[in-house]
Amino acid sequence: MTFGEKLKGLRKEKGYSQEEMAGLLEVSRQAVSKWESDRGIPEIDKLLQISNMFGVTLDYLLKSESPDGNGQSGGYYVSRETIDGFLSYKQHRAKNIAIGVGLFLGSNIFGCFSDYRQFLLPLYWGTMAVGIAILVWTFFQPKHYREISSNPLLFDEAVVKSFREDSSRNRKRYAGMIVLGVLLFFFGPEFIYMVRDIAGSEVGNEVGNALVFLTNAAAVMLWIMAGMSIHAENIIARNTEYIHKKNSRGKFAWIYIALPVTALAVVIGLVTNAWSPVFPIIFLFCALLVTVCKLLIEGKESK
Repeated sequence: MTFGEKLKGLRKEKGYSQEEMAGLLEVSRQAVSKWESDRGIPEIDKLLQISNMFGVTLDYLLKSESPDGNGQSGGYYVSRETIDGFLSYKQHRAKNIAIGVGLFLGSNIFGCFSDYRQFLLPLYWGTMAVGIAILVWTFFQPKHYREISSNPLLFDEAVVKSFREDSSRNRKRYAGMIVLGVLLFFFGPEFIYMVRDIAGSEVGNEVGNALVFLTNAAAVMLWIMAGMSIHAENIIARNTEYIHKKNSRGKFAWIYIALPVTALAVVIGLVTNAWSPVFPIIFLFCALLVTVCKLLIEGKESK
């Protein structure tokens, strides 16, 4: 990559416009445009500012990478700051998706109290609608850090070492979240049923059913947050393997995974009554609808 290509990539990764970057460097927008189109190179003081701003070395900025170089050509350099920003962005996105799915599944709570059904019905549909709205809003947000998930990455040795140390600690936390989710999903309802049987009243049964839906929703939320966080770290740790699989499977490979997962969720709903078996189908339909809408919007923008 040339200096201009690197500078443009770093700027987009940070989400800066040319005007914003020019303001930070106290230069004109035309100067930034000239640098990015390789029609000029900044003075040394500006190069130092750019180096500090994006957390990269001067050697990286100025050293050209030819296609027949040392095997790292075409790579995208990432600093530790960039990695942390990417992981933070992915975790925030995972949290929003988990909240949306949790509200979607947890809306069943309001259907457990038969005596108050007509009063709780608006809450049931309202909670489900809010969950769907959060999911749609999240999926339609502009995606950041696309360069990280679509290019081979280049790292400094110190960055790789510190990332692996932090990743090792994080994996223990994510494993704990997954185990807690499994315990909530499989043993939470059993404990609640025991309490319900001891109480024996109809109100106790309704409260018990509501708590079952609550624990199931909490379990799914934990799995989503842990799974998406692990996936984000794998993009960094197993970058070459991830890029190869992504290119070979295609852009919408998630659909092939979503179909068997939906079928499994329907079966679990039928067998355990953990949630309505219709919910996974509705969720898949909403995901497909969002994908179609995004394709239509991207098609219009590209014209």
